[in-house]
Amino acid sequence: MRKILLMILIGVLITCSYYSFDLAAWPGGPNTKMIVAVIGLLWFGYDALLRRNVQLPQVMVVGLLFAGLYSIINIFAIEFNATDDYSYANYVTTFLVWIFSVYPAIALIRLTHGEVTLPLITYYLVAVTLFQCITGLIMDNSPAFDEFNGKIVVWERDFFDRINRIRCFSTSLDLAGVRFALVLILIMATLGVEDSVRRNKGEVLFLLFSFFVITGIGCMVARTTFTGTAVGLLLMIVLKINHLGQRMQGGGYLFGAFVAWALLFSAVGIYLYNTDEYYNDLLRFAFEGFFNFFERGEFTTGSTEVLETMWKWPSDTKTWIIGSGIYDAFAYGTDIGYCRLILYSGLTGFVVFALSFVYYAYFFARKYPRYVWLFVGYLAMTFIVWMKVSTDILMIYAFFFWFTAEESDRINGIIPEESIVS
Repeated sequence: MRKILLMILIGVLITCSYYSFDLAAWPGGPNTKMIVAVIGLLWFGYDALLRRNVQLPQVMVVGLLFAGLYSIINIFAIEFNATDDYSYANYVTTFLVWIFSVYPAIALIRLTHGEVTLPLITYYLVAVTLFQCITGLIMDNSPAFDEFNGKIVVWERDFFDRINRIRCFSTSLDLAGVRFALVLILIMATLGVEDSVRRNKGEVLFLLFSFFVITGIGCMVARTTFTGTAVGLLLMIVLKINHLGQRMQGGGYLFGAFVAWALLFSAVGIYLYNTDEYYNDLLRFAFEGFFNFFERGEFTTGSTEVLETMWKWPSDTKTWIIGSGIYDAFAYGTDIGYCRLILYSGLTGFVVFALSFVYYAYFFARKYPRYVWLFVGYLAMTFIVWMKVSTDILMIYAFFFWFTAEESDRINGIIPEESIVS
C-alpha cells in the first residue's frame, strides 16, 4: 500500500510539473510548476550537500548560458524598442523552474523503485497523460466533474465556452497537444530500443493501447497531438530498419499487437462515428485533415487554413535583427511561433533560442546513443511546434537532466536492466 501511495504521489508531482496549472485556491499566486520547483531546489540541495548522491548536471551549465544570453537579448530588445513586454525576458528563471520542477518526482522514483530508468519515466508520463485525456472526456460530459475541477484548476471559462473545445484536467489546446506528442514519441522510442520492455507482453500491450488512446483523445483536444503520432511511427520504422540483419527481441509480437490495436481502435472509431453524434463531431474535428482528403481530395484543416494567413514577418531591418520588443497581447495577429519569436527579439534572439534546443538534442544523443533517434525526433518537434505555437519543449528534456552515472549506464545498456526496477 505504501508503494502504491508513493507511485500516486509521483504521478501528482509529474502532473504539477509537466501539466502545470494555476491553483483555484491561490489565484494570482505561483503555479504548481513553480511550487514543486522550489521543493526540487531544496531537495536537490539536501541530496547534494548531505547525501552527496547527486551533482549539478553538466548540461545545466551550458543550458544556463543559453537561457541567460536569451534573456539578455530580450531585455535589450525591450529597452531598445522602449516597450514593457517582459514575456521572455526572464527565460533564465523559466529554465531553472522547468529543470528543478521535475526533481521531486525523479528523487521519489529513485526512493520508490531503487533507481530511475527510462522505461519508468515513460510509464509515469504515459499514466499522467492518460489521466489528462480521460478526464477531458469526463469533464466534457459531466458538469458536476467540471465544477469539481474548477475548484482545483483556474480556467478562463468564458473563453472555452466560446470556442467549444475539450479541456483536460489541467491542460488544453496546443499546449496539451505538444505535451501529448512528446509522450507519444517517447512511447515508440522505448518500445523500439528496450528489449526488456518488448519481452514483457503486458507492457507492450499497455504502451500500444496508450499510444492509440492518447492519439485519439489527444487529437480531439488539439490536432497538434498527431505530429507526435507521425514522428513516433517514423521513429519506430527507423529503429526497425536499424535492426535489419539481427533479431529484434519481441519484434514480431510488437508488430502484431500494433496491428491488432489499430484494427480494434479503428473499428470502435467507425462505430462511434456512425452511431453517436457527439463522437461524430469529435472525430471529424480530430481527424479533419483525413476527412477532407477523402471527401475533397486535399489534406487540410480549418486551423491550417487560418495559419496560412498568420505568417507575419518584420517589415524593416531593425526588427529582423533585434525585434520590436513586443510578444504578448496578440499584437501582430499571429499565433505562429516563428513569427512571434522573431518579431519579439529578432533573428538575434531566435537563433540563440533555437540553438539551445539543438544543443540539448545533440548533448543527450551523444550521452545516450541507444536513444539517438528519440532526440532526433525531439529536435524535429522543436521546429515543427513553432509552425503552430511559440512554446518550447524544455519540459521533456528536464527529465533527462537528473540521471546518475549508474542510471545512465543502464540507459546505454552497459549494465543489464530488467523490464522494470521493483
